Amino acid sequence: MVFSFIPLASGSSGNSTVIETDKTKVLVDCGISFSKLVSKLKEVNIDIKDISRLYITHAHADHTAGLISLLKKTSIPVYTRKDTATVLKQKYKNDLSILEKLILIQKKFSIVDDLKISYFKLPHDGWNFSNTQDAGDHIGFIFEYGLYRLSYMTDCGHLTTGVMELNKSSDAYFIESNYDDELQMKSSRPWGLKQRVMSDKGHLSNEQAGDYLLELTDVNKTRHIFLAHLSSQCNTKELAISTVSSKLKQKFSNLNDISVMTELLRRYHIA
Repeated sequence: MVFSFIPLASGSSGNSTVIETDKTKVLVDCGISFSKLVSKLKEVNIDIKDISRLYITHAHADHTAGLISLLKKTSIPVYTRKDTATVLKQKYKNDLSILEKLILIQKKFSIVDDLKISYFKLPHDGWNFSNTQDAGDHIGFIFEYGLYRLSYMTDCGHLTTGVMELNKSSDAYFIESNYDDELQMKSSRPWGLKQRVMSDKGHLSNEQAGDYLLELTDVNKTRHIFLAHLSSQCNTKELAISTVSSKLKQKFSNLNDISVMTELLRRYHIA
């Protein structure tokens, strides 16, 4: 019985994660070059040909950098939302014909062999120099294998009431913990960028991630938390883990019952 996730890359330099079961392997985002993707998959003993499908969460480059090459070099079906596909076609105008391969997500869930995949919307915007929205229709996922659930949500300034209700009591959480508040304010980033990152359509801080997880987790069920999309400028692995763990102490009397992790290229077994 196999149900696990493997973070291949996570952060502003690129994001990509494998979700695997006994019968299928699904990729979320392709924010690194195609050659790096193939190389990282090999490191965890996966061939690119074994990937059943790819989901694109939104159109930002750190989630789509290898997309065009993947579409050209493989026959992997690629799924995303309509508005995200529209933005991608605006960004990659020289590759409009290849982007016609994109498959639009229209149903609330789909079944891929033994894996159920549901999506939900997340609040995240990005603005380019022409002051146009360049993220598309950003989404997160719930992956279900039998009675086991993985909630997957990154790049979100906050979690809505509806998203919180959908994601309560999962076995594992793949959640953004992007920045430390103090490091963010002390950084040399322009004030406008700081405001965008810290807005309700920006990114989650360590404190926010901890507060949300305190409400989302179930002491009798939740066993794995992966803190994703850590800022290289405004966060550290140690700060993210310690901040979130200190929050969870309020709920989990024994923190050995739950693992809080940031390590890449490792299989995290849910079942």
